[in-house]
Amino acid sequence: MYAEIEVHRTMICDRVRTEAFQRAINSAVRPGDIVLDVGAGSGILSIFAARAGAARVYAVERTTVAVLAQELAAANGVGDIVQLIHGDVMDVELPERVDLIVSEWLGGFGIDEGMLVPVIAARDRWLKPGGLMVPRLVTAWAALVHDRYLGDTVEFLRDNPYGLRLDGLVEMTVNEISYSGTFRHLTAGDRRSEPGRLWATDAYLISREQAQAPHEAETLLQVRNHGTANALALWFSADLAPAISLSVGPGDPPTHWGMTTAPLRSPVELTPDTVVRARVRTALARPVGTWTRWAIAMPGADWEEHDEQSIWAEIDD
Repeated sequence: MYAEIEVHRTMICDRVRTEAFQRAINSAVRPGDIVLDVGAGSGILSIFAARAGAARVYAVERTTVAVLAQELAAANGVGDIVQLIHGDVMDVELPERVDLIVSEWLGGFGIDEGMLVPVIAARDRWLKPGGLMVPRLVTAWAALVHDRYLGDTVEFLRDNPYGLRLDGLVEMTVNEISYSGTFRHLTAGDRRSEPGRLWATDAYLISREQAQAPHEAETLLQVRNHGTANALALWFSADLAPAISLSVGPGDPPTHWGMTTAPLRSPVELTPDTVVRARVRTALARPVGTWTRWAIAMPGADWEEHDEQSIWAEIDD
């Protein structure tokens, strides 16, 4: 996917995301710094680092979009500063250690693109003592929401369209994390509970073993008002640099991440001040990405469990 120009064009056109990283890089780079850009993609973050005063930027990109990154660096007058390395950051060799590592490794709720491990491996090999990471701290959040698009989709599939029974497809749909992309975003009015913090990932302190291990947490979600919820919204907030942050939750400015939702089997009726338990577990998949499990428990009720890996395992078999 990351060899496709459309993916990188979409990220570049996301002003919320790209300008936040530009501000963070401008804040973090000191004149003469050596910078490593992990998963450089189009190279735009490397160009920002060069323009901010870096002496050298090592832009490591595994896919063929590396050709575009080199062209854009030259076109913007920093081709002599940005040194493109076409390869896997787990395997490449750098000629020196670096002062700063920048990487946009974020999925819809932070950890879920499965890219953190290469970033931490690069940190352990190449970051100088006292060096900086952009982003530094990434927190995953959950909240109960009503997702109209999800609700319409499930209702359509359950209504025997075209005279067909599609129960199997419904079951897969409610056990699959939904990534909306750019075409929709949940508002603050779609949220039915207060946010619950799942986990925080400190890119400077987390060990490689912790990065490889499943991320899991249980949180309490306090209902705000009457209504129905049909999903958990999952999102991240990131401290990119001191006083520079980025959040992609319901009510935040829309981004290319859109909304990440974890469906419920059926809508649940909510009353104010009810406390709902939620738990989320995300583990690395092979060869790439992650598998996620999630569950909610209404007061006095058993857990409603969802597991996207179990559904896809049936297909793989």
